[in-house]
Amino acid sequence: MESFRKTLFLFVLCTLPCKINAILQSPSSPFSCKRFTPIYAFGDSITDTGNKVLAFPASATASHPPYGQTYFGRPTGRYCDGRLMLDFLTTALNEDLLPPHLAHPAPDGSENFAFGGATALDAQSLSRIANVTGPASISLDIQISYFNNDTSCANLSDALVYFGMIGGNDYISTFRAQRPASIVEKLIDPVAMAISTALSDIISRGVKHIVVQGQFPIGCVYVLTYVLRSSTTDRNGCIESANLISYEHNRRLKNAVSAIARKHTDVNIVFFDTSAAFFYILENAKLFGFTNLHEPCYTGVLQLYAGRSVNASLGTEACSNPQNYISWDGIHFTEGMYHALMKLFLTDPRFVSPSSNFLSSCTHI
Repeated sequence: MESFRKTLFLFVLCTLPCKINAILQSPSSPFSCKRFTPIYAFGDSITDTGNKVLAFPASATASHPPYGQTYFGRPTGRYCDGRLMLDFLTTALNEDLLPPHLAHPAPDGSENFAFGGATALDAQSLSRIANVTGPASISLDIQISYFNNDTSCANLSDALVYFGMIGGNDYISTFRAQRPASIVEKLIDPVAMAISTALSDIISRGVKHIVVQGQFPIGCVYVLTYVLRSSTTDRNGCIESANLISYEHNRRLKNAVSAIARKHTDVNIVFFDTSAAFFYILENAKLFGFTNLHEPCYTGVLQLYAGRSVNASLGTEACSNPQNYISWDGIHFTEGMYHALMKLFLTDPRFVSPSSNFLSSCTHI
């Protein structure tokens, strides 16, 4: 009997670490999959964590209060009252928030190349196709060149790339220039091609894990509902012609992601239908705690659209309850909205394609 007890004790002692490890790695664990490192991001002001402010500290609106007031207590370069979708994703992955590229983060570390005002097309293409000048910014091709330069010697097989929203500034700039919808439509193919080319580029570098965020319904962006206020609106109070642009953009981008997934079967790539998720939240606003669906919490930046320059006189007063607002400043959205969107991306398969979300078992939000 004593011999049996010793044998049983040794068996338990030897197998217990393996069983504990198996439990920790089981699908029920919030961090059950491999660690994605480093993490890289691309996009515009929806994803920018400080590049625009570092490049243009005096004129970038996100360098002034009340930006950042909800979570950080100060402006951080984010065009929001707090955290962005990217921030909620990295936190859900138990990783640090991504530093902006222009802050010169550690070599081979996580890095965010997104830039406020960024366009998918370069300035020459935007001018040639739509005869407009986009915002002074860094276009997608330049962001990709920065990425290639900074990761020239890196092994990217464990990296995660978050391809945030891009292309919205191409469309909105054209609408703001009073171009007809038929001209804006001409941008969709080249914008989708620019994004698809960028995705192929990063895959050729060895990236195996990619998230592609679709376009917001730009017809629901407050400033555009003002610019196009004489246009036909839908049941949600959004501009129909502008939302058709977003719909077609997302359809092309979704098809491009599906084609990439078929071609590169060793790559995990998912598309997040941001417009569909946005409308779901809009139509179920009370479930998410939103009571103000259109008006912005902070209106100071809208004075820019009346021709005023950025300075302290823009005002720093915002609403006292941003958690109940969808729109932050009439162009960007609140931390509450970004959290709701990221939660849908990570937990609701209805908004993800072409296959299941490879991040769902790795995250807790």
